[in-house]
Amino acid sequence: MIENELVELLKDKKLKVSTVESCTGGMIASRIVNVAGASDVLEASFVTYSESAKEALAGVNKKTLEKYTAVSEETAYEMVTGEKPGPKADVYIAVTGYAGPTSYEGAPAGLVYIAVNVCGDVKVIRCLFEGDRQAVREGAAEKALTLAVECLRNM
Repeated sequence: MIENELVELLKDKKLKVSTVESCTGGMIASRIVNVAGASDVLEASFVTYSESAKEALAGVNKKTLEKYTAVSEETAYEMVTGEKPGPKADVYIAVTGYAGPTSYEGAPAGLVYIAVNVCGDVKVIRCLFEGDRQAVREGAAEKALTLAVECLRNM
C-alpha cells in the first residue's frame, strides 16, 4: 500500500508530515497511522471541513475563499503553505473537494484539488473522481498519498 512507502520515504529522509484535509475527513492521516512506525513521521492532522476552519487551522486567506471558493487550486495551495498552529512539518498534504452526490455552485460532484508541499516545493493537481461519496473520498486519499510519494521521490 502506498502509505507504507510514504512512511518509509519520510523516515529515510528524516521528515515530518502533516495532513490538512477537507472532503477526506481525516482518511489520509488514518491511512498513515495504520502503518507501523507512523509516530516517527506524522506530526499533525487538521480536518478543515468548513471555511472558518480552513482560515483558522490551515491558514487560508479569507479573500482567497471569497474569490475562488473553498474548492479551488488557490485554496489547496494555501492549505499547504498557510500558517498553522502548533509544531511545523516538512511535508504537508492537503485535499479539498466536493464528494457529492450533487454538484455545488456549478462545480461537478467529485471535483477535488490535492496539494503537496515538500520542504517548500508545492504541487497542486485537479482531479475528478466518479462514484458515490465514499468512492470520491477514497480516490482522493489514494491520489493524495501517491502524489506525496512522487514528490518525495523527486526531491
